[in-house]
Amino acid sequence: MDLFSPLSVGSLNLKHRIVLAPMTRIRADENTLAPTELTALYYSQRSSSGGFLISEAVHISPEATPIWPIYQSVRELGGQVPGIWTEAQTNAWKMVTRAVHARGGLISCQLLHAGRVAQPEIGEHPLVHDGGFPIPSVCSSATPIVHSNEVGNDYNWDQKSVTPRALERHEIARICQDYQHAAKNALAAGFDAVELHAAHGYLIEQFLADGVNKRNDSYGGSVRHRCRILFEIIEALIDVVGPNRLGVRLSPVASNSHNKQVYFGVTHSNPESVYEYVVESLNQYKLAYLLLTEPRVGGLSNCTDSLLESSPPLSAKYRKIYKGVMMGAGGFNPNSAKEAIDRGHYDLIAFGRWFLSNPDLVARLKGGDDLNIYHRASFYGGGEQGYTDYPDIQALRNQSLSAIEQVPQNMIG
Repeated sequence: MDLFSPLSVGSLNLKHRIVLAPMTRIRADENTLAPTELTALYYSQRSSSGGFLISEAVHISPEATPIWPIYQSVRELGGQVPGIWTEAQTNAWKMVTRAVHARGGLISCQLLHAGRVAQPEIGEHPLVHDGGFPIPSVCSSATPIVHSNEVGNDYNWDQKSVTPRALERHEIARICQDYQHAAKNALAAGFDAVELHAAHGYLIEQFLADGVNKRNDSYGGSVRHRCRILFEIIEALIDVVGPNRLGVRLSPVASNSHNKQVYFGVTHSNPESVYEYVVESLNQYKLAYLLLTEPRVGGLSNCTDSLLESSPPLSAKYRKIYKGVMMGAGGFNPNSAKEAIDRGHYDLIAFGRWFLSNPDLVARLKGGDDLNIYHRASFYGGGEQGYTDYPDIQALRNQSLSAIEQVPQNMIG
């Protein structure tokens, strides 16, 4: 196997194993929370024949949707995260899928409920105000976000969090229905698959983790009970899209590192027992793929470089447990990605930042061309700068673009 060998992923036939990782970009229309023509261009630029893209997190309901003034650029330049619960949002996503398909690509819609990370301010949005929607913040339990390395509680930036409301037992069925509604809209919008975001400290992990989940009903207590909502949502989604069009994303942590690898204050006392049970149980569903986040994902994780160097890849454990297609994401560079595929650690590698700054990453990896260096200041919010203005290799050859910083592939990592 190598990065350019074909692979069947559920019902999808891929020509290579390089995937666009799901990345929040905060460029949705502020009034409709829908993607724009610029969004369609962004995904189109990163499409390739037989290539697979995963969308940014797409929120299933107002209750699931965070307001993201994390970065100065967002506060200054605006932007929002997208949803897929309205007709207008669904129709706007059709622009994106058509643009991807026009270039021979395939795309999965990543569905998310942010749980206690979503803020009640979404209720003030004109799209939500007086609409009768449940609004944030909700969680497995009324457990506030608290960061062990910080004073007080916040959302990982300078906005204080609120104590969430514990979901009532009967509301779990509504959550499943919200996922189903979003999945139906995703299919109507032309997505080729759906991915369930069950990672990074959002709602589902807020149930999995005993540091947050303090329930004493059938959704709390034992590992099996805490994981129950995950499998109920998976089954609800399979009823809509089928198993061969459903992927699941997890971010397993290890007991020797979980105090540093923490997403939005979500902690586990014995994470191995949780994730070994979850990954083993996923085998029964014959999913399209399982996506694992290695312990590095931008500013969400507190994982340090020293921890990265000392931690074995997640595949060392979970490749032995999971029987289906497994994708890795988080901190991969061209060399480590090739090694992971060559050694059979993963079947697919999802690139984030390097795909962000190199819309033609697939061609560059194949040809060994230098890569554009990404610029963190333009990751979130704003317009085309840092979004659709990174040049492909052809543009670089045809024009004098001396302002573009590049790095040889063999110098990365």
